[in-house]
Amino acid sequence: MATVKSKSRTQESTAQSPQATPITREQRYQMIAEAAYFRAQSQGFCGNPTQDWIAAEAEIDRILLQSSQTELSPKQIFEQKLEAQLQELDALFDHLKLQASLGKAELRTEIDKQLEVLAQKRNAAQTKLNELSRRTEGAWEDLKGSAEKAWDDMRQALNQIAERFR
Repeated sequence: MATVKSKSRTQESTAQSPQATPITREQRYQMIAEAAYFRAQSQGFCGNPTQDWIAAEAEIDRILLQSSQTELSPKQIFEQKLEAQLQELDALFDHLKLQASLGKAELRTEIDKQLEVLAQKRNAAQTKLNELSRRTEGAWEDLKGSAEKAWDDMRQALNQIAERFR
């Protein structure tokens, strides 16, 4: 199965607004850990810890993104939104790979094929994001539609795979 690059630019840098103090990776991790704990606590610690973590990560990234959107251009806001979605999908992808590895051999083979297709779609989405980030503020709009389509394709493929586990 193809490996998926799970680092996006957001993970390699810190989340910050132009006038705010940067949030370090460690601070972001701690925020996610606390949010995941409170999610689990609210469910009486009877839920799925991986799903709690994924939801907490998405929640914290949304909060950090919203707080950093002051004085950002529409292009920067769109890029950050796509990066946050990519991180959320990467976490779900990793969770599905784990579930597939625990499944029966015949199911595992089928899921591995589907995950391979998803990995290709994820890489295409990352490529679109990279293209988008290289464009100037005035020339990025033409890529917006194709980037959104790449994300929609990846999201649909991921949802189809996730349905197999419900």
